[in-house]
Amino acid sequence: MKLNELEARKIILMVMGEKRPLTKSDEELALLLKKRLTKKECEVLNTEACGKDKSVTMSEQKIDATRYDALKASAIKKIKNESVHGDFFYTKGE
Repeated sequence: MKLNELEARKIILMVMGEKRPLTKSDEELALLLKKRLTKKECEVLNTEACGKDKSVTMSEQKIDATRYDALKASAIKKIKNESVHGDFFYTKGE
């Protein structure tokens, strides 16, 4: 998945809600997600955030529904980790 295809802002807002404004650009957010998540986790969350058909993603990634749900849960857990989600809202030194 290319950075410009990753809907990072939508993914983060879907997981974290709109409690705080995101201070980083879309490209910076995409880089952070790509650094913290696996390729398959990125694909699954991108599918969820964009409202795409998950069966297409499952066939492209060669996974079943159980694995899809596990990847989604794992990715959400990683994003909600305090050391990770702080990166989305603050710049270094704040």
